[in-house]
Amino acid sequence: MQINNSAIISRRIEYGVSRKSLALKTGVPSSTISRLEKGENVGFIYVVKIMTALDLTIEDITIKLTPAVDMKIVKELDRIRDQSALHLIEGVLNKLTVQEWRSNQKLSIYYDWHKAILFKQEEKYEDALKCLDKALTLIENKSSLEYLKADLYMAKGNVFYCSKRSGQEYYVKAGQVYSKNIDKIHYRTGVKLYTNVMWGYCQTKEYDKILSYASRARCLLKKNESTFLLDKIEEIEMKAKNGLDND
Repeated sequence: MQINNSAIISRRIEYGVSRKSLALKTGVPSSTISRLEKGENVGFIYVVKIMTALDLTIEDITIKLTPAVDMKIVKELDRIRDQSALHLIEGVLNKLTVQEWRSNQKLSIYYDWHKAILFKQEEKYEDALKCLDKALTLIENKSSLEYLKADLYMAKGNVFYCSKRSGQEYYVKAGQVYSKNIDKIHYRTGVKLYTNVMWGYCQTKEYDKILSYASRARCLLKKNESTFLLDKIEEIEMKAKNGLDND
């Protein structure tokens, strides 16, 4: 059960009760009340005592998100990334409370992932990496969400490159995940990924490794009758061929 800490805070303020007063009334330590209001887990017996003192019911303090709501908001974020309308991310994240985002594993991963995108835009690269690492940790024991690692590793590679470091290691990892989960990942993600790997090898002048990724990207485009990022692929491919000729 996920506790809506906002409902507890609002009612306590409405009743004009301080944490200290609520602690005296309920016998619950004020530090525990503070943790509960921050969205941290506390013993359910404490929740019941606080709920009773503030005239709240289980229905009042329980977060209820349906699978349909989960799917709708996830699809909205997917669409925003696909259309590169990143300025809309913050508005979508604000549609739910942090507690609601943390109500299940997939939503929590999406929250950290898209917070990382916002941090990258603000050039807060270390904060972005922390969010991505947190999201990756959430997937570790969840095989059904393994496919999301492709996007997360690619996002991590992007952060490294934006902060003037090599992100190629993470693009390659993303490629490995993509190869194992092609049926679960949109082809445009694969094309983006292969293009990023090509660009990374272009930066390190490892031109011999580029052409095979260009071939993979072209196969995806042909299969899906698409020209997505084709100009970029051809540009990098040409640089690779020129580089090999000069060698």
